[in-house]
Amino acid sequence: MSDPMDDAKPRNLGGSLPVPNVQALAARTDELALTPTLLRRYVRPQPNTVDLRPDAPAGAEQEHVPVIDLGRLLAGGRDEEAARLRSACEDWGFFQVVNHGIPEEILEEMKRNVMEFFALPLAEKAALAQEPGGVEGYGQAFVVSEEQTLDWADMLFLLTQPPSYRDLHLWPSRPSTFKNCLESYSVEVQRVAGELLGAMAENLGVRDHSDLTRLAASQSVRMNYYPPCPEAHVDRMLGLSPHSDAVGLTLLLQVSPVPGLQIRRNGGWLPVTPLPGALIVNVGDVIEVLTNGKYKSVEHRAVVNTREERMSMATFHNGNFGTTYGPLKEVVGEEEPRYRSVSVEEYTKLVFSSKLDGKNIMDAMKIN
Repeated sequence: MSDPMDDAKPRNLGGSLPVPNVQALAARTDELALTPTLLRRYVRPQPNTVDLRPDAPAGAEQEHVPVIDLGRLLAGGRDEEAARLRSACEDWGFFQVVNHGIPEEILEEMKRNVMEFFALPLAEKAALAQEPGGVEGYGQAFVVSEEQTLDWADMLFLLTQPPSYRDLHLWPSRPSTFKNCLESYSVEVQRVAGELLGAMAENLGVRDHSDLTRLAASQSVRMNYYPPCPEAHVDRMLGLSPHSDAVGLTLLLQVSPVPGLQIRRNGGWLPVTPLPGALIVNVGDVIEVLTNGKYKSVEHRAVVNTREERMSMATFHNGNFGTTYGPLKEVVGEEEPRYRSVSVEEYTKLVFSSKLDGKNIMDAMKIN
């Protein structure tokens, strides 16, 4: 039986410093051309080089992230698909999941709702702005100083599961289908996350699958809007800084067809091209902690485009508040734990007090 406190709405976990609205800034094209200082906080000192495989010979075929067929994983082709999932978690940290059972109409309606929300007038979106000290709502995340370089993006961040975590006054009333659509989508994606985590537990030899499936108990979504970027700065601006996800499991829906996600692979950056109808899944820092480093989270980033806007929707899964993150004894075995054990509350406060910076959260969790 779960502790009733597990369903209590988490509070005072930290927030982000207020920053200018990027979508509105991007619309001031003439002014940006005449006043480059407006972009000062977004321009990085080094170009965003894309070195796909530094050790690969010229003309070598580009790698692609693994693809997992969830229907086969849960049914007849389990052994082969389970081996593919194990390799994806150990060697990549990223994969695409197909045949996941989420109806196409739910995926397409969710995409339409995200696009229609970001097309609303700024004043209407700003009415859902993050409150001081909080991260939920419309705005930005992980801005902890006035000096750090900013990402070329806006976001809408909402807690979705369990329902008691929701702040419905921050959920858009337009488009009119948004609330019902997000409710349906969140339930479906939570199911997929739980099924994947159960298969991971099986692969790891964890007898009580709930040791991992509990990481699907809490869910939040981040809807990302990346406006077109001034051409003069496209190689020195990013939509999302390099980082690994400080969560259990992330499932990403590509909303618009414009690519932008890149993962760190073999010392370079590998672009990820979403398959039609697929969700992109990545192992988060929490799974790296629970598996004592057997499954590793991987750095990724979002690049920007000079001509087209890009939108995506990341759905994050974590353990409930009132529980603990730490290496699982069954996985650690005769080894030594490599990471600390901390409460979910303590871990979440650490995450929201940090900026996106590589694997900085994992560095803080390591036992020296």
